[in-house]
Amino acid sequence: MFFVLHNEMTADDLMLLKHSRIERLHSFFAPSLVQCHIYVNLQNTLTIHCRESWIVDTLLFDLDDLCDLSWLILGTEAIALFFQKEEIYRKVYKQSIIIFFDEIIQNRGR
Repeated sequence: MFFVLHNEMTADDLMLLKHSRIERLHSFFAPSLVQCHIYVNLQNTLTIHCRESWIVDTLLFDLDDLCDLSWLILGTEAIALFFQKEEIYRKVYKQSIIIFFDEIIQNRGR
């Protein structure tokens, strides 16, 4: 019996992968993100709608880790936090991560 392997992902495969990546991000911020509605919008921004103000405070406190992990896991370039349908915070972090990795590479040569 032979199996044909395809290199193309179906729409279902992509949805499953997207869901798995978001669940992976949840695992790092479980107490906070489990109560939020999160998705990646068309502008490649991690969008988080928080139900409670303490969740916003917690995510802002952990913002650097949240940005780094969302870039690594989801490939996003920015983050937007919402509370009661109002945008509370927005940060574009793609440039800062690229600068950070450039500094690491430059320091290795020393």
